[in-house]
Amino acid sequence: MDRVGETESEGAFESLRTPATAADLLLVAAVPAVLLAVATLPQSVRQSLVFEYGDPTLRTAVLSSFVHVGPRHLAVNLVGYALVVPVAYLLSAVNGERWRFRVAFVSLLLVCPVVLPYLNLAIVRSSASAGFSGVLLALYGYLPLALATHAEGQFGIGNRRTTAPLLFFTGLALIALLTLGAVLSYGVTVPYRGRTVAVGHVLTATLVGLLVVLALVVVLYGLSLAEAGTNWRERLRAAATEAGHFELAVVGTGLFVALPFATFPVDPVVGGRVLNLYAHLLGYALGFIATYVLVVLESARFGPS
Repeated sequence: MDRVGETESEGAFESLRTPATAADLLLVAAVPAVLLAVATLPQSVRQSLVFEYGDPTLRTAVLSSFVHVGPRHLAVNLVGYALVVPVAYLLSAVNGERWRFRVAFVSLLLVCPVVLPYLNLAIVRSSASAGFSGVLLALYGYLPLALATHAEGQFGIGNRRTTAPLLFFTGLALIALLTLGAVLSYGVTVPYRGRTVAVGHVLTATLVGLLVVLALVVVLYGLSLAEAGTNWRERLRAAATEAGHFELAVVGTGLFVALPFATFPVDPVVGGRVLNLYAHLLGYALGFIATYVLVVLESARFGPS
C-alpha cells in the first residue's frame, strides 16, 4: 500500500484518537443496548407499551419508539442505526463538530419519541405504532447537513447552507417517488362513516404535484450552488485525492441515497405489518429542519463559521 496515501488516511481520522471519542461511542452504544434490553421483556409487557391511536397516552408515546413487536423488526432498525449513526458521527468528528452531533443526537432522541406518535394522530385510523424507525429517520435527516459540512470543509465544494437543503430536497424527491410507487402498486384506503374509501387517486395526484415542485426546488438550489463556485471539475478531481476524507464522503453519500429504498419500499407490507411511511417522512423532515435551523441561527448571530 502507498505509504503517502496511508499517512493521509491516518491524518484524516487523527482527531478521533481522543478520550472524547470513547465517551461518544458509549453514548451511541446506549441506544441499541436499550432496544435489546426492551426486547427481552415479555410480549404482554411490550404490547402494553405500543402507542394506540384510539387511546393515546404520553407514557406509550415516549416508550413505543423503543418497543419492537418481533425480532425482524428490531434487527432492521438496529442495522439501520449501525449504518446511519456512525457515519453521521464520523462526518461531524473529522470536521470538528462533535458538539453538533451530540446536540442533534440527544435532542432528537428526547423529542422524537414524544412528537412523532402524536403527529401520527393527524391521520385518523384504528391502529397502533411501535418501533425505532421514526427516530432513526430523524437521525438520518442529520446526514444532509453533515455531508454538506464535509464537502465544504474538506473539499471547498459549495456552502453548507445551500448544499444541505439541496441534499435534503433531493432525498425528499426520492422518498416521494418511492411512495408514489407504493401508492400505485397497492392503493390507499381510509375509514369513512363505517366504510372504507379509496384515496389512492388523490394521493397519486398529490405526490405527482409534489415531485414537480421538488424537481424545481432541486434545480434552483443546484443552479445557485453552481453559480457560487467555479472549476468544479478541478475541485472534484482534487477531492478524489483526499484519502480518508473522500472515502468517507462516498460512503456517506451512498448511504444517504440507499436508505430510502429500505425505509420507503414500494411494497410497504413487511411481515404482515404495514410500514408507517408517514412517520418515516415526519422523522426525516424533523431531523433535518431541527439541525439546519440551528446552523441558520448560529450564522445570524455569530456569522459564517
